[in-house]
Amino acid sequence: DERAFGRSEEQLVKDCVEQINSLFPSSKKLTCTWSNVVKLGQSLYREKPGQDKFRPKQATPIDNFFLCGSYTYQDYLDSMEGATRSGLMVADEIIARADGPNGLAAKAAANAAAIA
Repeated sequence: DERAFGRSEEQLVKDCVEQINSLFPSSKKLTCTWSNVVKLGQSLYREKPGQDKFRPKQATPIDNFFLCGSYTYQDYLDSMEGATRSGLMVADEIIARADGPNGLAAKAAANAAAIA
């Protein structure tokens, strides 16, 4: 948020570590050895018309390899909501592939029959 712009990177890292330590007390035993601060003026990018065709779908041509994240094709632009929705879409795709006639369960049954 805008409060970050007036603060040093060192202070932002210190604040983040303190928050992590308060949420996860066992992390107090750890030492932050590296950090990177990126300050963005806007949390969402501005998409131009026609750019959706360049966003990858969740399913890929590679067996059991899926993509999820805010950059993938889904209804929300680059945001936490988009990343969450993308993950749910991957879960739906995995379930559909596992349950379908050529799904994981069917392949396992076919392999078991071939071995027997």
